[in-house]
Amino acid sequence: MSEIVEMFSPEEIAGAKRTKKRLLISWFVILAVYLGVMGALIGVNIYRVNVFRDRSTQVWMTAFAIVLTILFVCYTMFFFSIKFRLTRKYVRMLKDMATGLKDETFVTFLEYDDNISMKDGVYFYTMVVNAKPLKREDITERRVLVEHTIDKPPLENGQKMKIVTHANILMSYKLL
Repeated sequence: MSEIVEMFSPEEIAGAKRTKKRLLISWFVILAVYLGVMGALIGVNIYRVNVFRDRSTQVWMTAFAIVLTILFVCYTMFFFSIKFRLTRKYVRMLKDMATGLKDETFVTFLEYDDNISMKDGVYFYTMVVNAKPLKREDITERRVLVEHTIDKPPLENGQKMKIVTHANILMSYKLL
């Protein structure tokens, strides 16, 4: 008998939560800088017009504000649609694993499918196993998802093991 191999360590879970928090803090810092620069531009422009009756800098300040706004909006769209979204989905998956239902079953390893697929915003490769059918007696092949950054467990075709999954995502395994 071998030991239980956990796919997600407590350090990794804590690290993912820290990364999500750091990403949010960095975006809020950039937002504060953007708002500060925009406020300074507006304040300087209003001061120059009211005190000196000078509108000579208004055109370049407006152009700078437009360029800065376009850059900030593009950064925000990129940040929230790619980097933060993937991190948030990964942290949510880990949280669901901690609180959700777990399925323990005995399987026989068949092969790995290296095609990367996405489920709920997280990328996975597939471990194909032969398992006891749950609903239909004629389908025994099961495709268990393994998070794509995790190295493939060193398994041989036909090796028996006990796996623990949540929503068909491999959480841990034990070789028999």
